[in-house]
Amino acid sequence: MSVKQGAFSITTTYILYAPPAKVFEALTQEGKIGQWCDGGGKLEPRVDGEVTLFGGWVTGKVVMVDTRGKKIAHTWKPTEWDAKTPPSLVEYTLAPHQAGTEITVEHSGFPSKTEADKHLSGWTDFVFEPLNDFLIS
Repeated sequence: MSVKQGAFSITTTYILYAPPAKVFEALTQEGKIGQWCDGGGKLEPRVDGEVTLFGGWVTGKVVMVDTRGKKIAHTWKPTEWDAKTPPSLVEYTLAPHQAGTEITVEHSGFPSKTEADKHLSGWTDFVFEPLNDFLIS
């Protein structure tokens, strides 16, 4: 895993033990999201598609989908952020790796460094590790 952190943004990379097409399905098919995402959710893989993750803790809208399954971008706003706080932006990039897929997440537009720091560990603990467990089961 590699990590870069900037002003209120983070970039993190993780190796998942499944091919990119299977990772893309796990990120975008509601039935599969519910198997790795605590509380379940959905991500409609089309521009303006709805994003709801972790049982509604995060909501957003899809802003970009690479139809070949290599990149998805969507807004991200947890319920505890102030109503006036704009959503942040999450961009997933999937690349083939000898072990399966290298997933890079660029998450930008946090309202504070504290939020960026909390999300940095959250990507590994609540997304990458459960997603990998689901993919290899």
